[in-house]
Amino acid sequence: MQRLPVIGQTSTHNAFEAVQRAAIEAVGAALEIERWERRPHQLADAIDELRDGPFAGALVLAPHKERAAGLVNALSEDAKATGAVNVIIRDGTKLRGHNTDVDGLRAGLTDLLPRAQGKWPRAAVVLGAGGGARAAVAVLVGGGFQRIALFNRHLHRAEAVVTHFTRITRHMELRARPWHETILEAELSKAGLLVDASGLGAESDESPVPAELLPEDLNVLDLVLDRTTSLMRDAKERGGTVANGRASFLASSEATFRLLTGADASSDVMRQALDTELGLPEEGAAVVGD
Repeated sequence: MQRLPVIGQTSTHNAFEAVQRAAIEAVGAALEIERWERRPHQLADAIDELRDGPFAGALVLAPHKERAAGLVNALSEDAKATGAVNVIIRDGTKLRGHNTDVDGLRAGLTDLLPRAQGKWPRAAVVLGAGGGARAAVAVLVGGGFQRIALFNRHLHRAEAVVTHFTRITRHMELRARPWHETILEAELSKAGLLVDASGLGAESDESPVPAELLPEDLNVLDLVLDRTTSLMRDAKERGGTVANGRASFLASSEATFRLLTGADASSDVMRQALDTELGLPEEGAAVVGD
């Protein structure tokens, strides 16, 4: 039996852990999940501990994803691109960091946007500056977007994300923008896509973007897991196509399970575990709209 710590800053049960636990139990994999509550100054010691003993690796939660990227021996291409790690796989005493948030965002945007990638819009607005926003930027850059405006309540955090991506965004425009309604409205008027990775919609039913700022026919991916948010409803009323974060989360979870076990997880098991964790009846597609 190998140990699989979930490294976070709270011991509260979380959906990522619950879905992995259900998939592991379903196939009888020799992995035992345990919670490690660690503050940022304890992260380096926690990751060093993975090098000895019966550890398969670790799952990394916010707020440790960015710092974990600098504490492992090697990074996957997606982890290198984003500068963030949410899965660590151990090979002997070596640790390799991966970012399956990118797999999730890629799947979520593929479901939301036109099937032909050549018909994807070329400009986007991204809200947030954490792991979800970094994954979104990586996917949008790879998807051929030519302009991305990144908004965060704390401008310096958005600027740090832009700085990280400088090397791979020389062919396009990636800008950190102050979170003011006039600036947000101007950027949305040019955009065909809005990705809300701010988490603000998870805290209340209030939309992070006033309805009157939303243009018509906007594609919206809101990474909130458990419902249709106010932002999604407002965009849909203006003819937009919207999706919550459920499909992205499940795709990320399936990619994580493959890294840990080398096997494919049961999609049905993961969906049921997620719905149970969120207290929801099992539902179908996350995409809503025409």
